[in-house]
Amino acid sequence: MTAFIFNPSLIRQKEQEVEFLTFFHSHHFDVIDLPVVEVFDWAGMTPDDLQLMPSRETWVQNGKVHTLRHDWTNAIVRYLQKYRLQSEQVAYSGPVYKNGEGAHQFGMEVFSDNPASQQRGLALLLEFIQRRMQKDIRTAVISHYALLKSILTTEQYENPDIRRALSQRSISRLRQLLGDHPLPQLLELQPESQLHKLRELFPQLQPILEELVDWEEEIRKSGIEAVYPDITALPSQSYYDGAFIQFYEPGRTTPFASGGQYTAQSKAFGMGIFY
Repeated sequence: MTAFIFNPSLIRQKEQEVEFLTFFHSHHFDVIDLPVVEVFDWAGMTPDDLQLMPSRETWVQNGKVHTLRHDWTNAIVRYLQKYRLQSEQVAYSGPVYKNGEGAHQFGMEVFSDNPASQQRGLALLLEFIQRRMQKDIRTAVISHYALLKSILTTEQYENPDIRRALSQRSISRLRQLLGDHPLPQLLELQPESQLHKLRELFPQLQPILEELVDWEEEIRKSGIEAVYPDITALPSQSYYDGAFIQFYEPGRTTPFASGGQYTAQSKAFGMGIFY
């Protein structure tokens, strides 16, 4: 005889999932679903696909690679590469699998190049996190993926040794690789001083820096005072090309929610919560 155990935390998780989708639907977001099993053709894999394969759960069937969904935004971008989505803004919820572990992710995507529309989506997400989920988000880290491309040469930006040093925040190694380039000196400054110095050294970055300030102000409207820039951030996928934001709970080193601007069929902004 099978024994069924009542699990209040699981029930609450499912209730919260429905609550999230209902909340965003009430704000005119369409609720979507996509298959949890994704199918790849060997010949049609992009560099982004190949980069993620080691962390995916994969198997081969009938000559095609099958994987479990790795990330919702990634799945939506792949969908948009093949089909046209009629919705202007969507909400989703469902399982994701990476590095041998499963998790649930829910989030939203805004398909618009209008910063006001994107920031409205962010404000709604933060409202749900803070008021409905009762999460104490105190810290945000904000970056812009056009920054490094603007201050490094193409050769430097694509150099694997430099990219490794950037991901490791190794200032000494960057000095060895970049010589008298001002980037290592910038990284020695306090985060809040880095953007001011960037304005002095690279006046052409003014539009990008103004974008970051605009996003920072939007984040602070939600009561998050600790907002730090990260000028060394490298995108996990090539479609991320604008502002990227991560939110942290006190004492945590992994973000509770993250996302940013990207380009698929058009400009978009998406952010997901892992729980």
